[in-house]
Amino acid sequence: MSLIWARFRFFTIGSTKSRLSSYLYDPVVAVQIISTYYFLLTFNGSSWYAIAGVAVVYLFALAFFWWSIVTANELNFAFSPNAGMVITNGPFALIRHPFYGSYSLVWLSSTLLFNSWVLWITLVYLVAFYFTSAKDEEKVILESSLAKEYRTYSENTGMFLPRIKQWKSWILELSKKKKK
Repeated sequence: MSLIWARFRFFTIGSTKSRLSSYLYDPVVAVQIISTYYFLLTFNGSSWYAIAGVAVVYLFALAFFWWSIVTANELNFAFSPNAGMVITNGPFALIRHPFYGSYSLVWLSSTLLFNSWVLWITLVYLVAFYFTSAKDEEKVILESSLAKEYRTYSENTGMFLPRIKQWKSWILELSKKKKK
């Protein structure tokens, strides 16, 4: 529900430029969601621990999504011709595209749980869509006055997963706290 709310209430599309892939996005998301609900309703109950694990991943992705909403507030997204601003705090300090990351996490967990060809096809499409959309958004920023700031940010922050040096610094910080 949060994805649907955000799709129509939070994200603004400031450009008339569109691609065929963006027209396919909503139907593919609908197939992913409806298929997941179908498989959940027809689930034979043999591994409820797997369902519980996916529920935990969903809750994490939902929390990460809403943390991103609160942090981003009113940015232009999705095919906007304007660069807006570079946000480097909150979930954006961890990854450059936390919305796409949270969506991908949900689709991936459903796909792994139910292992259906329909879910695999929609997962591949959606991840490819998020990747190309992220690259397009970054291109707009890199062609703006924010290019230098964004290059520095992208060198230190992963696109969909934190960079290894981020993990290393977190581990180092944790080890320092344990020693105190």
